[in-house]
Amino acid sequence: MNRTEVCIVGAGPAGTTVSHFLSKKKIPHVLLDKSVFPRDKICGDGVTVDVMNTLKRISPGFLEEFIEECDMLPCWGFCFRDVNGKELRYDFKDAGFPYAPIFTSRRMEMDNFLVGKLNPEYCQFMPETLVEGISRTPDDVTITYRNKEGESSVQAKMVIGAEGEKPVVTRYLGLDHYRERKHLLGAIRVYYKNVKGFNSGNHLEFFFDKNIMPGYFWAFPLNNNEANVGVGMLSSSIAARKFNLKAAFFEMIEQHPLLSEMFSEAEALEKPKGWGLPSITPQRIIAGERYALVGDAAGMIDPFNGKGIGPGMVSARICSEHIEEALLTKNYQMMPYQEHMYRYYNTEIKVGYTLQKSLRYPWALNSAISVLNLPAIKRWSQNKVVNAWKGWM
Repeated sequence: MNRTEVCIVGAGPAGTTVSHFLSKKKIPHVLLDKSVFPRDKICGDGVTVDVMNTLKRISPGFLEEFIEECDMLPCWGFCFRDVNGKELRYDFKDAGFPYAPIFTSRRMEMDNFLVGKLNPEYCQFMPETLVEGISRTPDDVTITYRNKEGESSVQAKMVIGAEGEKPVVTRYLGLDHYRERKHLLGAIRVYYKNVKGFNSGNHLEFFFDKNIMPGYFWAFPLNNNEANVGVGMLSSSIAARKFNLKAAFFEMIEQHPLLSEMFSEAEALEKPKGWGLPSITPQRIIAGERYALVGDAAGMIDPFNGKGIGPGMVSARICSEHIEEALLTKNYQMMPYQEHMYRYYNTEIKVGYTLQKSLRYPWALNSAISVLNLPAIKRWSQNKVVNAWKGWM
């Protein structure tokens, strides 16, 4: 049996971020993942300022290494288009940022980078390892696993669930896994090449159409003339309407006036891949005695725009602080971490769900985009975004 301080299940951005911060704190731990790296992960591939801030906190030169070693595309803005085709575009090229406020990078490359930088002095990384059981006692947690070497176990003082949306840690601990449709988004993604018409600043493009609301279509440029393209919608709406996301995706590409032109010479690099995105809500329990959840396992996804990498990595950083405190005080109740996270994202939760509700009413979205396009209001809103993002940088 392997004995350590902490066992992390899942080596995506949240799990590896916990590992990096534990290594920085010189806390020995084991990191398990069922996959072999590099591996694909269905995602929108947006790397936002909260991701970059977290990388800088891990190590001063970590962000620069990440930008240099991954196939990153700097993105200097984004655009929303309402159901009538009117656009609200924000360009930050001249906003005084030291680097682009958004990058895009395939998750395969990002996750492989984070795994490749794990510190073997404090992290024992075990890929291709499947968790088969977890048990708690008043004194420890035992994680049973199987890999090519056979069955074995890890005994730790705490277990951290970073396994993504499909439960592992909560299931084996016999806990309820919160998966209400009103707090779950459904989405499909397809990688394309030769998509035309992206802004010269590589803006992220969002399309709202009456046929897919309450939801939206996205097209995010990547390096090598490729793009991450998809459509997402609230799961409760998908179920109520018996909505076919895949059919709606291709209808948008073929029938939308602008998208049909953008995709006239495009070639799909894969078949549509679907996944669920659990959105952040205080109704979800993400911590307890000797365990905590981070990233998608904790539902750290913005309910409006589906952003998950940044909140997931932030949750991992904050969780590492509470792990350190638990080990120092020998009080392994992790509810303070849960309370910390829901305080931290309180405003984002309220705003995100308010904006999500607006998608039920196309007229409300159209009105909002028209108002935000008024010169004075647009300057004000852009300055708000700039100041908020500079705070992260």
